Parts: sequence; structure tokens; C-alpha cells
Amino acid sequence: MKTLEQRISSLMQRALAEGVFSGASVLVGHGDTVVFSRCWGTTFVGPAARSVTASSLFDLASLTKPIATASLVMVLVQEGRILLEDTLDRIFSYRLVPRDKRSLTVEQLLFHRSGLPAYKPYFRELMEVPPERRKDTLLEWILREPLVAPPGTQRLYSDLGYMLLGWILEEVSATSLDALFEQRLPCAERPWHLGYRRLMALSATEMPSLALDRPPKNHTECVATEHCQWRGRLLQGEVHDENAYCLNGVAGHAGLFGTAQDIWQWSQNLKALFAPRWRLAFDVPIAQGSSAGRHFSQNTIGHLGFTGTSFWMDLDQEITVILLTNRVHPDRRDDRIRRFRPLFHDTVMESMLGTPSGLHVPMEKA
Repeated sequence: MKTLEQRISSLMQRALAEGVFSGASVLVGHGDTVVFSRCWGTTFVGPAARSVTASSLFDLASLTKPIATASLVMVLVQEGRILLEDTLDRIFSYRLVPRDKRSLTVEQLLFHRSGLPAYKPYFRELMEVPPERRKDTLLEWILREPLVAPPGTQRLYSDLGYMLLGWILEEVSATSLDALFEQRLPCAERPWHLGYRRLMALSATEMPSLALDRPPKNHTECVATEHCQWRGRLLQGEVHDENAYCLNGVAGHAGLFGTAQDIWQWSQNLKALFAPRWRLAFDVPIAQGSSAGRHFSQNTIGHLGFTGTSFWMDLDQEITVILLTNRVHPDRRDDRIRRFRPLFHDTVMESMLGTPSGLHVPMEKA
């Protein structure tokens, strides 16, 4: 019978050969122990690319929401500095909050029950705003964005809601989101990177021109994402999400860079620090066709990132699976990760649980 390492390695090598991504990092934990950790591939497709290592930084995309933003909300709630029932009109008392959002609460934003749209491409207009005014301008735009459902009535995943949560954290703490994250949620190994470009001492006024085809300085430890048509270059070491990019890489919905070990350490701290009710801030596997595959229990939490990142934590079986890839490299339209993820998670869980292997699932484009 093949070992866990043999089964995962075979699957990853096939995915690399088929171009599902150029690089990947996997960590599997059982209880409080890492039972498997390995990297594959290169930071981008090309002769000058470096091999992906355990210290290579991946653009975690929407994993920023639970790891950074939701975790910081938990911290400030436990300290009594913010209440889940706090409303926008109380937090932003100096602003004219539109009537339809005055009673919108932190809890509704946290659990994607705000009624705000999932996504809006603000970045094109936002780049025309002077850098020092962009955050305030975008906050005003989102506050005036029409709701797609009354607050609290539906669970509608929303980047906009988590952008607001990021600014709420800044308002309550009087600290920038990246500084608050570094101060309150440190990794045991080394600092996280929230808005990696900013941490390289690139101010908003030093952003590369959209016409230039060059990456930022000191970018080689990052795994590349897309060749962005809007920015006119390969993205390596700058946030993939365009709205977060306009905010210098620091936002509540995206912008976090990290490693599989970083996420593992955070997951262990999460279980130690926060009560079970905080599971509501995360995603859960759907009954049919879940990216988590077929073997995670109903008592599982996790999240996906658009760039090809994910983590799932089975709280009953005490199994954590972290998968980091750059599936948007070189083009976000490649969605073979949709078929790869459940196959990968089934492979891991069948090895961990000793269940028979499932049928082969091809990874061609859907």
C-alpha cells in the first residue's frame, strides 16, 4: 500500500506536469503534530524560477479574511474593545452612514450576512484617486453601495463586508491593519506579511507604473501569480487582488502572504485561544461537490483563496490540511483547481483514515 507521501507526491507531480499550477506547498497535521509537509515546483514558469521551499511566500488571497481580519475581531471582542452587536453608525459616528446600513452589525459583516455585494471592481476608478485619499474614498463608496439583501436575512459571501471590517478594526484600535496584525497575531517562526509590497518599504507613491513590466524589489521569495493585463506585468511579490493593490496591499479581504507553516501555527493558536462559536466566521464543506472532497466530517471549518490556496480543519477527526498553490499563474481563467482540490483532499483523507482510494478524477478544464 502506498504511503501518504507517495500518494500525495504522485498526485502533485501529475498536477505540475499538466500545468494546474507551477508550485505548491502542502502541510497535513493530526492533532497538534505535523505528519507531512513538502513543497513542489517552481515560483513561476520559466528558466530563472526558483524552486518552491518551505519559506516561499504564497499570496493567500481570501485566506486573509479568517486568518487576519476575523482573528483580529475575535481578539478585540475578547478584550471588550468591540462588540458583535456594534453598528456602523456607532463605529463611524463621524460619517453620514446611509439609512440602509446604519443598523448593520459587526456580527453580520463577520458572518457574511451584511447584504453587501460579493465583489465590485473599484480598482479602475480608485487608481485615479490620490494614494493618500484612496482608503477614505473607497470606504465612502462601499457605504453608499446598494444592498442586494436586507442585513441579516441571507448569507452572501462578500469582499466588501470584510473591507469594512478591516477599517472597523483600524477605527477601534487606532492602529493600521497591518501593524495591528503584526502586533497581535505573530507567527512563532517569523513575521507574517500583510501587504507584502508595503513591508518592502514601497510607499503608495512608489508603486510601479502600470506601463512598466517589472516586479517589485526583493520579490524572488514570493510565488508568482497572474500575468496581470491591467498592470502589464507578472505579479510576484505584490497582491493579486486589484482592489487590495490600490490600497497598497493592506485590506481586510485580501493582501496576506505566508507559508503553510504560518497557517499551521495560526490554526494551533486559534484552537487554543478562541471558543468554538467562532467557527461561524469560517466556511464549511458543502454536502455535494465540495472542494474539501468527501471525507471531512460535518464539524469542519476552512476557507478558499482565489489564487489557489486553502485550508480545512476537521475538528472531530483532528486533521488539518493546508494546500497552497498559484493556480492563477499565468492566467486566472485556468480553473482546473476546481477538480484538483477534491481529488487532493480525498487522497489525503483516505491515507489518513485508511479508507479505500476513490476513482480517478481527471483534471482537465471544466
